Order: sequence, then structure tokens, then C-alpha cells
Amino acid sequence: MQIKRPVSLGKMAEDRIRTGIVRGEFQLGESLQENRLSASFGISKTPIREALAALGRQGLVEFFPNRGAFVFTLDQEEARQLCRYRLMLENRALELSNTLDHDGLVGALETVCEEMSAALTGDAFDRYLDLDTEFHDAFFDFCGNKYLRAGYRQISDVVATMRTHLSKRPDRTDISYREHRAVLEHVREGDLSAARSVLERHVTRGERSYIDLVGERQGADGTAGSGRV
Repeated sequence: MQIKRPVSLGKMAEDRIRTGIVRGEFQLGESLQENRLSASFGISKTPIREALAALGRQGLVEFFPNRGAFVFTLDQEEARQLCRYRLMLENRALELSNTLDHDGLVGALETVCEEMSAALTGDAFDRYLDLDTEFHDAFFDFCGNKYLRAGYRQISDVVATMRTHLSKRPDRTDISYREHRAVLEHVREGDLSAARSVLERHVTRGERSYIDLVGERQGADGTAGSGRV
């Protein structure tokens, strides 16, 4: 029997910082100081440095010369490009999944929507956000294309972070749930065109909302850590 390799401190720090970014514990553009993180986690700066480098490769952390590491931000054009790329990936994955395993896809989406409803009723905000991610992940679980899945995985944490910040806006979560439910119903009925139309509305609303958020942060006080938001 193989002995399971213990998780390194760098990987543990990476997972902890990633969760903090995705959950909104670290704000967009916030400085990620090695000394502060080292003291907070009770470990040396070396694994912190390794964690930040790994998160930088994943697009969650940005580095600025003579200033250090910061939680990522997107300007308006970057947000627009990300959402359009995401929509292309999700549309294709939805089409493939519907063709390859319609029943499996519908079953997965039904389960997620039921749990979403329970999370909303129980005011479980973090759980709802996890389920939101699972809903979109389901398109890729059944698409049969590992490269399509890899492309989406590359942006999924950035998308999840944006979702966290946007879901705190008034009525955002209720609208989100209705759109997820509508996608499910259209897929179940075999109307893929209608499902894709709702999905496009869903994703482009996120694009517009994020652009609005960028504008609000720029107009507030200009103190965001990275200097870009």
C-alpha cells in the first residue's frame, strides 16, 4: 500500500489564500504582505512566497515591482474579455454535454438547483456560491473534452471571485437562481437555443455588473491596493 505524501506548507498556504480570495476575505486589489500572512498562518515566509507565486500563475494574484503581491483586479476591458471567453467555453460545453449525456447533465443540474433552493431558504450564502460554481462546472463534467475542461479550470477561480463580490449586490442572488432554474428547464425540455439565450443573459449581466463595480471603486476614493481598481 502506498504511503500518502503529506501536503506541503506551501500548498496549504496556497489553498488558504485562494479560499480567502474567492470568499472575499481578501478584497480585490488588496496587498498580500508576506510578513502579515506568515504571522497569521504561523509559518515562515518561504511557503508564503511559494503560495503567492502559484496563485500568480493562476491569475488570482498580481505582482508589481517594488510593491509586492496583490489580489487581482480586472479593468473594464479585461472583465469584458473574460466574460466573453467564459461564455464561449460554457456554450460549447453545454452543447457537447447535452449531446453526449443529456440525462446525466439534467440530473446534475436538478440536484444543484434543489440544493440552491435550500441554501437560499437557509440563508447559506457561501453554500449558494459553491453551488453556483457546481452548476456551471456540470457543463464540463459531461462534455467529454478534457481540453475544454482545462480551459475553463484556468479561469474558474477568477470567475468564482467575481461571483462572490457581485452576489453581494441587491437582488443579485435571487436573479441568479431564477436564471439557473431557467437553464435547467430549457435543457430538460430539449430547447438548447433557449438555454443558451438565458446563459448569455446570465453571463453578460455579470460582465456589466463587474464593470459597474470597477467604476464604483474607481470613483470612491482611489485607494485600491494595485492601483488599477
